[in-house]
Amino acid sequence: MKRTDKTKYEWKKAYMEKVELMREWGVPEVTPQEFYRDLFPEGSLEKRGEINSGKGNIVASCLRPSGSGRTRQWTIYDDLQELDRVVGDKFGLIPPISFYGRTHSKKNAHELFAVVIDIDYVGKQQFKNLYKQFGNGVQLKPTYVVSSGKGVHVYYFLKEPLELYRNREEKLAELKELFIKRLWNDTSSIRPDSPDITGIYQGFRCVGSQSKLGADFPVRAWKFSDERYTLEDMQAFFKRWHKDIDLTSIYEKPKNPSKLSLEEAKELYPEWYERRVVRKEPKKQGTWVCNEALYEWWKNKIINEVQVGGRYFSIMALCAYGLKCGISERRIRQDAYSFLEHLESLSFDDDNHFTREDVKDALKALKADNKLLSTMASREWIEKQTKVDIPPNKRNGRKRAIHVKYMNNQRAFKVEMGECTNGGRPDKQNIVKEWRKSHPAGKKADCIRETGLSKPTVYKWWNDVQLTDAQKKLGAEIRTNPEGEKEVYYPVDEGDGDMVWYPASYMAYLNAQGLVE
Repeated sequence: MKRTDKTKYEWKKAYMEKVELMREWGVPEVTPQEFYRDLFPEGSLEKRGEINSGKGNIVASCLRPSGSGRTRQWTIYDDLQELDRVVGDKFGLIPPISFYGRTHSKKNAHELFAVVIDIDYVGKQQFKNLYKQFGNGVQLKPTYVVSSGKGVHVYYFLKEPLELYRNREEKLAELKELFIKRLWNDTSSIRPDSPDITGIYQGFRCVGSQSKLGADFPVRAWKFSDERYTLEDMQAFFKRWHKDIDLTSIYEKPKNPSKLSLEEAKELYPEWYERRVVRKEPKKQGTWVCNEALYEWWKNKIINEVQVGGRYFSIMALCAYGLKCGISERRIRQDAYSFLEHLESLSFDDDNHFTREDVKDALKALKADNKLLSTMASREWIEKQTKVDIPPNKRNGRKRAIHVKYMNNQRAFKVEMGECTNGGRPDKQNIVKEWRKSHPAGKKADCIRETGLSKPTVYKWWNDVQLTDAQKKLGAEIRTNPEGEKEVYYPVDEGDGDMVWYPASYMAYLNAQGLVE
């Protein structure tokens, strides 16, 4: 059976073997100052004391697990003086991005200077395989190769930094994923089946800082080539391997909707124009609130399906589902920390623990734009980041209202064919049931007055709701409504994995409005 890990001693030995291989191959090693000066050329960052230059800065992070000291972030100016605060640190990270301000955050990201791929669990033989593939064109030749301890970081420097407009994020993430899937394989890693699909804002261990193996095994960088790339160069490389990526959207600078004329808005956003300008509908507030069952469903997924590599994002997804379901922030936090022991128990690597600091960091999603998080965390995004299979609800391409109408027609047909019957239930119970069916919003007092039944009888059968065969086939469930009464609820797929449960009374309202039959 092929081994998928090494002891710490074996990894330290592999680290030294990779260093020796680079010497044998004559690949020049560079200092941290040389590396970051090459990555961020002089003049590309804001100078100390400079104001409104339009340039960004490096934001370096020195992370500390919970209880082990304070996590710090350092702003590094064009002179790179603050780099010394991160070199030698236990866990120092620097992304290949310049930022406005002092915080490593997506909204502050300014320019991307390199596409960087992290390949983990790289032994001596895997390192030799990579070197050979870089040389024979099987893999795109990198600008730098960095030994991060157990793995390597492959840096592809860009000829010109790329401004990180929001509309570019998805396409850049797609490009990076192509690189990850191509570089992380059974020839480059002893764990080829567990690549980490990470976004473009990821930070990487600072050259000169400590690796996971300790202070005696620092992160080291070698200049592999003088190559710098455009996105078109990368696109051409993948075309050779029949992996095409459309870069058109990369060069479409986003327009500020608030500065568009009505004529431009009408052309670009016809649905919005029809709704807000023509029909004069009020601005939508908030997002759909889903049934709490969706939140509980994801909690069950965390326990039964989340594995190493998806733990951090599973907590972020918990935040997203909680917001979708209207769960209080306090409860989301409590639930997140309750999973800490279980998620840590999944660790099979002494250097890959899941800590309170990880949970705390993932919970920062609650401090972001709640509406944005709950809508951007789509089924596909959560499935990819957490590595949990979330198959889409099948609706055969129909819109929700059309699908509900279709399903109701199916139900009516089955009733007509005699497939749905009420059975031999008590007469008085049926009277109450039929009255409630024809008066979905009716009250008990109205039922007593109109049916002539006694108050105890109506109260006895009011909440005795049972599902018919037709309702069971539609996936309906008996749930407690906000008034504390039992009622039949129907599941409706709102798309992106959002399952919303509507009470029968609301479905009756839709019927009255002519939206369903």
